[in-house]
Amino acid sequence: MNYEALRQQINQSDEYSTRIGLVVTELSADGAQTEMPITSEYHNPFHTVHGGILFTVADVTGGVAAFAQGSAVCTVDSSFHYLNAGLDTKCLYACAKALKIGKRLMVYDVFVRDDQGTLLCKGTFTYSKLKIPASFPR
Repeated sequence: MNYEALRQQINQSDEYSTRIGLVVTELSADGAQTEMPITSEYHNPFHTVHGGILFTVADVTGGVAAFAQGSAVCTVDSSFHYLNAGLDTKCLYACAKALKIGKRLMVYDVFVRDDQGTLLCKGTFTYSKLKIPASFPR
């Protein structure tokens, strides 16, 4: 599989990720890496990165890694831990690593860090392979 071509296609076709500024920077058989610039619109009332944004970045990163296995996927389960507040960060960096690639289910550990390298959160995500082509509708 040409992971670089797939990475470019994802970045050009994923409207949701484009809308929030999330970009896939690395893609391989073993996982994916993404980054997302953070502005005040992604802060909670305490001026830290909103937990929903952190979860979104983790889920999308794991989902992209699972998608690279050749099937459309959906999230079926996650266990997520918020470890540190996202204070004064201008960018988030996420990394998904494959734990299990099965016939129907795939499991990934995903780590999200700030621009200082502080681990903000960690999740384990399970994705189900869907019985539809792994292609973009455009």
